[in-house]
Order: sequence, then C-alpha cells, then structure tokens
Amino acid sequence: MSVNNDLIDRILEGEVSDEEAAEFQAWLNVPENLESFAIRAELHSDLRRSLRRRQIQKNAVEASTAGLVTEAVSSREQLALAIPRSRPLLALTVTALVTAACILIAFVLPEGNSDSVPADAYAAKVINNVNGLLTKGGSQWNDSQIPVGDYDLQKGLLHLQFGSGVMVYVEAPARFDAVSDKRVVLHSGRLSARVPPVGIGFAVETPEAEVVDFGTEFSVDVEGGASEVHVFDGLVRVHPGASNKRDASRSVELQASQALRITDGATEPEDISIATDRFIRNFDEPRLNYARLVKRLSPLVYYRMPIRDRGLVSEPPEHSGVVLTGEGKRPPHARGVFVGGSLRVGADSAGRGGRVDSPPALSTGQFSLTGFVYLEAPAQNAVVATNLHDGQGNFNLSLQENGRLKATIRNGDGDVSSIAGSSVLPQETWRHVVVTADAERLHLYEDGKLVASTPGAAMAASDSDTTVWFGTNSIASQVWNGRIDELALFDRALNDNEIAALYRTAQEEIARSP
Repeated sequence: MSVNNDLIDRILEGEVSDEEAAEFQAWLNVPENLESFAIRAELHSDLRRSLRRRQIQKNAVEASTAGLVTEAVSSREQLALAIPRSRPLLALTVTALVTAACILIAFVLPEGNSDSVPADAYAAKVINNVNGLLTKGGSQWNDSQIPVGDYDLQKGLLHLQFGSGVMVYVEAPARFDAVSDKRVVLHSGRLSARVPPVGIGFAVETPEAEVVDFGTEFSVDVEGGASEVHVFDGLVRVHPGASNKRDASRSVELQASQALRITDGATEPEDISIATDRFIRNFDEPRLNYARLVKRLSPLVYYRMPIRDRGLVSEPPEHSGVVLTGEGKRPPHARGVFVGGSLRVGADSAGRGGRVDSPPALSTGQFSLTGFVYLEAPAQNAVVATNLHDGQGNFNLSLQENGRLKATIRNGDGDVSSIAGSSVLPQETWRHVVVTADAERLHLYEDGKLVASTPGAAMAASDSDTTVWFGTNSIASQVWNGRIDELALFDRALNDNEIAALYRTAQEEIARSP
C-alpha cells in the first residue's frame, strides 16, 4: 500500500485503520515525506478551519517545549511516535500532528536550506509605497517585487507581503536584508509584522537577537546597539545574542502586551514597557465606532489622517490637501490614536504640517472642531489647526507658551475671542479636544469635559478659498511638535452630550486597540 494524497487526507480526518496508521508512521521517517505531509496538511480545508491562531500558538508552544523543533533528527523521531495506533486516538491528535509538522518545516527545514536560496528569488512584494526611497546596491529600487538581497529605506514607508501572507511594515530610516520569504534581517530601523496562522515560523533577525513568530503581531526596533521586541498580539520567541553566539537556554517567550530590550554586551535581556504609540502597524484606517459616530454628527469635512502617498485625504475627497515636508529623520506619519495613521509634524520627522486650499465654507456663524493631539516634545505657540492669516479666516487652535491649549474665533466685526485650557498639555499622551462656538459663547473641551468658556458673537464667515493649515501657520513659524489625528470641522456647535459620547466611544476604541 502506498501513501498518497488520499491516505493523507484520511489521516487528517482521522479515518484510517491501524494497519494504515502503522504504514504512515514508517513513511514519515523519511524527511522528504515529512515535508510533503506538512505541505498537504496546509492545503487541507479542514486544517484551515481548525488551526485558528490561538490553537496554533498553544500547540506550537507545547510542541516546542517537548523538543519538536530543537533539531531535525529528534523532531522526526518524536513526530513519528506521535502517530497513534488506534483510530480514536488518531482523530484526537491529528491537529497536534499537523501543527508539529508545520513547525518542523517552518523552523528546521528552511534553516538548513537558507544558503541555497537563489539570488534572483523573490522574498516579498510591495503592497504600498508611501513616499518611500528604497535602494538596493546603491541604486534606487522601484520594482514591485523584492528579490533576495540587501535594502536601504532612506525615507518614507513600505508595506511588504512576504510568504504565507505575512505583512511587514517598514519605517525609514531602515536597513534590512530580505533573506527569503520567511526571514528578514533588520540591521537598523523599525518594522512591524502581522503573521497569520499559516505564516508560523516567520523570523526577524537583528544584530542582537532573533525573533521567531508563532502567529502574532509584533514590532522590532533596532538602534544604538540595542534591539527591542514589542508583542501586541499572540506569541513570539526571542533568541538573544548575535547569530554565532546564541544559547537556546536563554530564549525568552513574549506574549501580548510584553516587550523586551536586548543590548549588545548585556548578560540578560531587559523587560520594558510596551510602546503602543511608537510603531506604524497598519496603513489603513479601520472602520471604528468612533468614525461612525463622527459621521453621524454630519461634519463638513473629516480628516482621519490615513497613511497615503497622495496627500492629506479627507471625507468628502474634494476637501483633501497636501502633506508638507522638509528635512527630518522619520516620515510625516505615525501611529494614530487608534490602529492606523496620524499626521506627524516636527519632532524628529520630515513632517511640516498639512495645507488644504479648498476647505468647506464656514458661513452659519456657528462652528465645531474635534480631534486628537499628541505632543512629543515641548512646543510654544504651536498650531494644531487654523485658517487665520492676513486678516482672513475665523478660527485657530494652538498651544500657548505656558503649554496650555488655546482656542480663538474671529467674529463678523473682526474682533477675536479666545479661551485657554486649565492644565498643561501632557507629552506622549493622546488628548481629545473639541472647540465649539454657538454665536453666544466659545467653549473648549478636553477629554470630554468643558474646561473653559467665554462670551462670543457669531463667528465670521469664511469661504472655500480660505486656506486651512494643520500643524503649522501660513508662514511656518508655529510648527506643532507631535501628532494630529481624526480631525473634523462642523458648521454647528456640538452639544455636551454629543461631545461626551465622542470621548466615551474613543476610550472604548482605545481599550480595544492593542
């Protein structure tokens, strides 16, 4: 009797006799057969339904703990022994068997063949390039395919897809080697990876460590002789040390919400706090309850600040603008208040703000501005959003010299009314801000609470030719120093209940965002 795909399928379904199970056990002792089994198992529809992320992680850890991935010989022996000799046992353990085979293929077999990857083989493909300058061998690389080789991302952002649907986001400046479709060497810079269940075994190597994935979402930061690993979902295994000095006994498992720093020359890795706001882990803006609520309130325009290569995108699109850039280390985008992007201005970025030349007209005498701000470094007289310039415009939100937010409106007579917050804006913390003007009073809200109010007349009208700036003023003399996100403009004054609902919904979203 030969072991063919039909028998393998019945093995996966637990429908074989004792004789067939015994023959299958002997067949698995041949390394090539073990690989064939893993490949067939991956294609099997029942496997795709049963190997959900959490179960894979559990089985993978158990298998690894039992020594299934320590070396090829012992792995094959233990896998063969795992074949049950009765049909009931086979049905109960086939998932663990398949997982062990996949782990062996992912962790052992590619390791031995890593040097034989053809030089012209493709390791990944470019899903999205946001103002990126990628070079290979000193020359700019513009192809959508990423062959095996060394790369330098000098500016911008890259979204790459490796084998088995592994998504990798790279932030400039970064230098990396695409070793294969299952492995990346990050020499410097930041990357984030989202690994589906079928991508188990994807590895990121750094000068100080190797990170092996068990189906998860994690980020790696390499800078100044240290490597940091931050796990946002699932599980990874970190092997500290340079590639020729790694000791398996020092390996560390990191689970969701855990982070580790490995410093060159240090005897032990260091536990650190997870940096949820540091890494760009998705270019897309998810469909969130907060965004739905904003839209139900009927804004004139909504800037979710998605990471795009076509500028400052708005809803509706006719009010889109441009992202202003200059010299800087990092891109003009950063992780937003939720999973997604934000407009990054100043700090160590190339961002210099945003400009909208065709904003919506504000002509009702009433007004609201809602959004989130994140201060990364001290700033004085820094603009969040404004259209005041050359005697035109009617609103401004900025940071005073004393570190407090200040809102200003201009009325129809040309007079201005201003109010300021009651506390200093903290650094590295998202703050929800709302400004309203109802033709009688000007209000400032922070994190859902009214913090200041003053009398004010109806706001002056502005038309669609009145330019709006985000993160800067018209002469670039009041540049923000951080991030701006989820900004919306209204031609009416939101009420207390609506503002409280926005903040409450935002907090619920933040709590769900890893």
